[in-house]
Amino acid sequence: MSVAQASTGQLKDAIGARVDALRPELERIGHDIHANPEIGYEERRAVAWLTELLKKHGFSVDVGIANTPTAFVATRRNGTGPTVAFLSEYDALRGLGHGCGHNLIATASAGAGIALADALDRTPGRVLVIGTPAEEGGGGKIRLIRAGIFQEVDAAMMFHPDTRTQVLHWALAVTHMHFEFIGRAAHASGDPEKGINALDAFVLAYNGISLLRQQVKDGARLHGFLKEGGTAPNIIPERTSGEFLVRARDQAYMEELVQKVKNIFQAAALATGCSLKLTFDEEPYVDLRNNGVLARLFEENLRRVGLDPVEGVPWENAGSTDMGNVSHVVPALHPTLSIASADVAGHSQAFLEASGSPRGYQAMADAAKALAMTGADLLADPSLVEQAKVEFRRT
Repeated sequence: MSVAQASTGQLKDAIGARVDALRPELERIGHDIHANPEIGYEERRAVAWLTELLKKHGFSVDVGIANTPTAFVATRRNGTGPTVAFLSEYDALRGLGHGCGHNLIATASAGAGIALADALDRTPGRVLVIGTPAEEGGGGKIRLIRAGIFQEVDAAMMFHPDTRTQVLHWALAVTHMHFEFIGRAAHASGDPEKGINALDAFVLAYNGISLLRQQVKDGARLHGFLKEGGTAPNIIPERTSGEFLVRARDQAYMEELVQKVKNIFQAAALATGCSLKLTFDEEPYVDLRNNGVLARLFEENLRRVGLDPVEGVPWENAGSTDMGNVSHVVPALHPTLSIASADVAGHSQAFLEASGSPRGYQAMADAAKALAMTGADLLADPSLVEQAKVEFRRT
């Protein structure tokens, strides 16, 4: 072992010990976020708890970046060197709370940032913890990209809870669409011919989308729900509304499918005589790019903390994330760590419970250590940063 390797090893041991010392604070905040779920762009308490912790540990914190009250950047710097960012998510699912484990993501990234920043006297550079709201619809990271927050970031990293521990992660491009059909109310028995049935329009659209599913490429997903379908059985529904997601493995095919789904909605409106309003979230999420240099470093550090990742199957159980958009801007890493058995579904009550369990918080601590150690590799050897950038430009 070289002197440099021995020094880096000692640094990583110190990082692991630092996360262990931080763990009570991280768990307390994680439990608070879990017990007080806040949906996208409403995560005020989570932001207050996280930024208070980061300020306590020497970070300068700017809240409300990108004209978004629940987004923040926390910074610690010592000298010149690479900039490593850990991304913190803390929004909850509508109706389910932290059934995706964002309480663990938030605290793991904060812990990784603090542990790495405390080592800046030995590995100069800049450490950021970036608070990114509204991942579960709303695209908080996209707002931050537009505002230039990632312009000086050399590598962006976070972890996601899952039922498997794996380094490489695949995520689908997705467009979030909102629909509204407007018809005309009438007595469903006495004057049915005077009505225009907005529920019929939705039924036609839903069936059209269901038929389209047979004709899509592998990995594409079309799914949604009806939010408003009428008010009483004896009134022809005047208004229906809801949401649909269109997903695919790449942005170009997603956009092709979006046009087909729009055509289906428009045809349903024409067939029933309804008017149609389609609206879209700010910008689609794009597919996630895995950076092989960061992935190799992270895998080594996972093994250092005692975890043996499985080899991921491309596109298996793939969802979507606005971290995909970040991965098209800077070299990025988005691994998963297991917090539940393989039979547990994401976005479920069982996963919600796992997100607040001892196993969940152990994964949070392990992720914080491995993320911070990967950051230490980059700060200690800036040539690794350049290798990651070369691969990023190539892919």
